[in-house]
Amino acid sequence: MTRQLNIDLLRTFHAVARFGRFNEAAEHVHRSASAVTTQIQKLEKQIGQCLFIRNNQGVELTLYGKKLLGETTEFLKSHDRLLISLMPQRMQGKIRLGIPDTYAPAFIQACVPQLIADNPLLELEVEARTSGELLNLFMANQLDLTITVSAQPLAQGERLGAVQPLWVAAEHFIYAPNAALPVTVPIAGCPYRAAALQVLKDHGIYHRVLLESPNSSAVEACIRSGVAVGVIEESRMGEGLSQVIADIKLPPLPVHHLYLLCDSSNALALHLYDQVKQSFHI
Repeated sequence: MTRQLNIDLLRTFHAVARFGRFNEAAEHVHRSASAVTTQIQKLEKQIGQCLFIRNNQGVELTLYGKKLLGETTEFLKSHDRLLISLMPQRMQGKIRLGIPDTYAPAFIQACVPQLIADNPLLELEVEARTSGELLNLFMANQLDLTITVSAQPLAQGERLGAVQPLWVAAEHFIYAPNAALPVTVPIAGCPYRAAALQVLKDHGIYHRVLLESPNSSAVEACIRSGVAVGVIEESRMGEGLSQVIADIKLPPLPVHHLYLLCDSSNALALHLYDQVKQSFHI
């Protein structure tokens, strides 16, 4: 008889991969920690591969675990979308959506009204924060859907594309070669901050942080005022700003990754998943 993957086992596997701990995963799938352990053991026995490496801090996916996670993510979504389509009642309840602060103004203005209009029975709650904060909230089960930017590829979620941060300054910015380069950066939690400061450190560029802020609008205003150099995505380069790598010999910043993360066990999140994906644009 042909072996079949059990949906419940896969769902538990995805929960453990998401939270990195059996206790948190057990709470998420409404089972005991021992039951979750048993389910993972059953799945490992069924496929004949070890899926997690256990340590004192929790668990990490093995190479085969990462492969299984990637290949079954869309399978679970398709399965649950089918169930949703068969439900006679309309979807209703609370849904928590995260959006990076950088994208929040355009997304809220262009997309949120339509999401609300198309889903009048859903109670939409939007969190606009740094990508790092959003990822932590999602991993802590405090968000159902989130868009996030990551410096490294993520094991979970759908990669929407690459984003390229650039060093930029106002066209009237004047660089004094013998002085510390004034820079403005987002607050801790934004991957661009870490990348920018690491590049400056690695290349021994004398600098000082003139402004750091959790508000991307404040950072951009500081750049546009002409008093500091900052980091903005290539797609958001606007009038009055110029790329300054050639002028002051700043090393290029690494490409980052844009992801859409979804709690695949949440029917409401799956209900909104495609709508958010189609309506979101950098």
